[in-house]
Amino acid sequence: MSGSASRIIALMEAFETSGDGAMTAQELLERSGLPLSTGYRIISELQDLGLVHRGPDRKLLPNFTFQRRLMSPYVDIEYLATACKALSESLNSAAEVVILNGQNLLWHIVEQHPDQEIRLRAHSGFLRSTHELDSISRLALAHLSLADIEKRWDTSAFFSTGLDRQPMSWEDVRDGLQAVDTNEVQLDMMGNAKGIRRFAVAIHGSEGELACLLTVAEAAIPVRNEAAHVAALRESLLTQKSLIEGYQMKLTASG
Repeated sequence: MSGSASRIIALMEAFETSGDGAMTAQELLERSGLPLSTGYRIISELQDLGLVHRGPDRKLLPNFTFQRRLMSPYVDIEYLATACKALSESLNSAAEVVILNGQNLLWHIVEQHPDQEIRLRAHSGFLRSTHELDSISRLALAHLSLADIEKRWDTSAFFSTGLDRQPMSWEDVRDGLQAVDTNEVQLDMMGNAKGIRRFAVAIHGSEGELACLLTVAEAAIPVRNEAAHVAALRESLLTQKSLIEGYQMKLTASG
């Protein structure tokens, strides 16, 4: 999707992921990833239409409710929730569905296990920039054209994940994205600055488009047999990927 419709939707989604919805224009534009001039023009148009108004504190408030469905109509949300629950229960870890939302990652479903060794900061509706180049950012961005990223992203703002986060040059980011197999599991065994590592697999729509990311999140602690641990998580994620995509293929064929 491109053009004015995609920009309006980016603003509407930014409102819906803000909790109570109230925020300054600058906060709204930062969440949506829109250029300032474009964003202010759309905000003004939405105000004229009565869809946005300013509260007593001058913060913007939406006069609508909005929630994006997944990019592929044949990826069933209930099926994704079932997959997260199955992963969480079998692995004693958290499982998540994450969506690429403009230049951000949006947590759509979060299933936490009562016995997991971490508690996630991310929750349903949590929004995070793709500039933190961990496994989920790499996998999401690898579905985009490099030309599109160069045009729309701040390519000087990427940084590595882990405890010692470092700025990354666009050349290194580009090479890393080109090396990603979008049908395989991505992982960061060292984890991020919060002590969490994620294993992520892409769920594709009926035409091969990225619908969402399915992830397993766990504490970034040493494991006795790392190879066996990675293999078990990889198999679990790829099994759920196969089930979800197989189910949507049946729906596509029957529709």
